[in-house]
Amino acid sequence: MRIVIFIWIGLFYCGCNNSEEYDFQGKVPESRLVLYAYAEADSLLYAEISKSRTYTDNTEMDSTWNARGQVYMNDQYAGELKLVGHNRYSSEVRPKAGDKITIKVACSGLEEAIGSTIVCNSFPEIKLDTFSKMNTLQLRIHLKDRGETENYYRLVIENERFHHGIRWENGHGKIDSSTTYSYDVDLSGDELLSHEMITTIFGKEINVNPYQVFTNESFRGKERIIHASVSHPHAYERETWVITGDGDTIRYVEKESHRLRVKVLRIDKPLFDYLYTLGIFENQSSMYKEPIQVYSNVEDGLGVVGSCFTREVIMDFPAKSEK
Repeated sequence: MRIVIFIWIGLFYCGCNNSEEYDFQGKVPESRLVLYAYAEADSLLYAEISKSRTYTDNTEMDSTWNARGQVYMNDQYAGELKLVGHNRYSSEVRPKAGDKITIKVACSGLEEAIGSTIVCNSFPEIKLDTFSKMNTLQLRIHLKDRGETENYYRLVIENERFHHGIRWENGHGKIDSSTTYSYDVDLSGDELLSHEMITTIFGKEINVNPYQVFTNESFRGKERIIHASVSHPHAYERETWVITGDGDTIRYVEKESHRLRVKVLRIDKPLFDYLYTLGIFENQSSMYKEPIQVYSNVEDGLGVVGSCFTREVIMDFPAKSEK
């Protein structure tokens, strides 16, 4: 142990006190368009457009305001992408399963970026069994794979929270409602997805697959049960009160209800490769970090154009009186 510490300190000391200059002969990378888009059968097409930025780029980060996106379906022009928010676009195009979708994005000062995908086919409905254990809700998600080809999936679990209570505005309390989304799922009990947890040399556990993507390699043509758990939603209804800054007492009924959304998405291979490599890049330990190349199928750009088909089960937890 003493030798290891001595070498570590020696390397650190030398690294801090010695400097060398190198004549870089390579090409300085240029900024490129970043396109993230996904298509789903019988649904609107959505996309996000931005740009990468290198240390030699002095332009504003939001310099893609004049970007123009064109959508082609089965190699035929189908319409334009319309701006609906900050860097967010949509199109009225509603593709069918098996359609080829191509998106071309042009922006002044940057090369045109092009990405294509084939819209995913459907897959059988999923089923959900639940039971409570301590303060957690145990989920058993039944997924049936058709097995006609290698399939790719993604698990998404969302907890939608509805709260009816006090909102402060200009020092005064008002009754208001708010909606928030949280994402907290434990997959340690699942045989397949728990293998994506690694332990660093410092004993810290890291999930290198945070987007929870997986293939049908181990259950092709069969049914698989995914084991997951989430914090049990706490739904309630109670009478309460609050004193304002003016000394007034406001009495009101506070309510909180939840809606659990369990989704399994069938995704295409480009979207699978993108999310899997992106998860590794984002969650690997910052120390001893190895270079990770995030997958992209966007020509002359970065990002991904993919497709998915979504199956969803919803569970509601209505507000209950605590009396």
